[in-house]
Amino acid sequence: MAPTFVISTGRCGSTLVSRMLRLHPEVLSLSELFSTVRNRGYLDGAPDGERFWRMLSEPDPAVDVMVAEGLTVSELIYPYGAGRFDPATGVPAICHMTLPMLTDDPDALYDELAAEVPGWPARPIADHYRALFAHLAGRFDRPVVVERSGGSLGMVPGLRERFPEARFVYLTRDGADSALSMSRHAGFRLMLLGREAARIAGVASPEELGAEQFRLLPAELGRLLATPGELPEVMRRDVPVTAFGALWSSMTCEGAGELLRLPADAWMMTSYEGLVTDAPAELTRLAGFLGVPAPAGWLAEAGGLVDPSRRAASARLNPRLLDALRRSCAPGASADAALAAAAGVTLATTAV
Repeated sequence: MAPTFVISTGRCGSTLVSRMLRLHPEVLSLSELFSTVRNRGYLDGAPDGERFWRMLSEPDPAVDVMVAEGLTVSELIYPYGAGRFDPATGVPAICHMTLPMLTDDPDALYDELAAEVPGWPARPIADHYRALFAHLAGRFDRPVVVERSGGSLGMVPGLRERFPEARFVYLTRDGADSALSMSRHAGFRLMLLGREAARIAGVASPEELGAEQFRLLPAELGRLLATPGELPEVMRRDVPVTAFGALWSSMTCEGAGELLRLPADAWMMTSYEGLVTDAPAELTRLAGFLGVPAPAGWLAEAGGLVDPSRRAASARLNPRLLDALRRSCAPGASADAALAAAAGVTLATTAV
């Protein structure tokens, strides 16, 4: 079973794509599986089933704080208040986003997996994911597996190495609109802080920050990164939207180089604007890449999820601020244009 990964900078409509694919009768739409575990050595080692299950299920204090403090975002769809688990005591990480995309009873599915996965043998971690994909595909009778995590563009090298059989769907969105959405999202504010910390500590990425590197950071920055309870303070900080434009641009430029290294038949490109402009056409193209049909009923139901009012949100900014934001996004926009040329697609504009 060759999985397909939807990759993006994040805040570009990828949750919408997961919801659209969930409606397809042949597609197992796994939402935010890798983003759930990306800070837990998610592609390393050869754990046994018990350790793999702990990686998937142990609560994430930062996400629980987001929910408890009302900083919820569209990806967090567990039935808080009605489900068995409470953010005050810890929600299993896989329950926040991944399991509720598969079923209306995520607690029951959690129990099924908790009885199954810990008994698996030790093996390379990619084989655990393959087994999980196969188990869920059989459980829901959906043979085509598509995993989608926001902010996953930087995962391409690791995913390609562990899953050489995989294919990739690159989803993009107008940089100014993505950056504006990032600026209002706790996860991307933490990402921005993490990148700044990595720069100060002299390491390549936030994942390399250890105790020694944290000692090099200004006290306030270290506190904000290390203490989940500081998330409300992170959201209150005055951070210029152009900083998120630069973040979007950097992520896009880094990812473009990796995508262009892939075989031409191993990836495709689509855009949020394309989905809004002509959802049936873009979904038909996506279905063709996945090797599944595009029945009229699915196209109509999935297309009905589109909210045109979310398009071109940055156009409502002060014109001078918008101009500065677009300048910060310019390198990424050029990288996207190069990717579109390589993929043979024309990107839809942001015009309303």
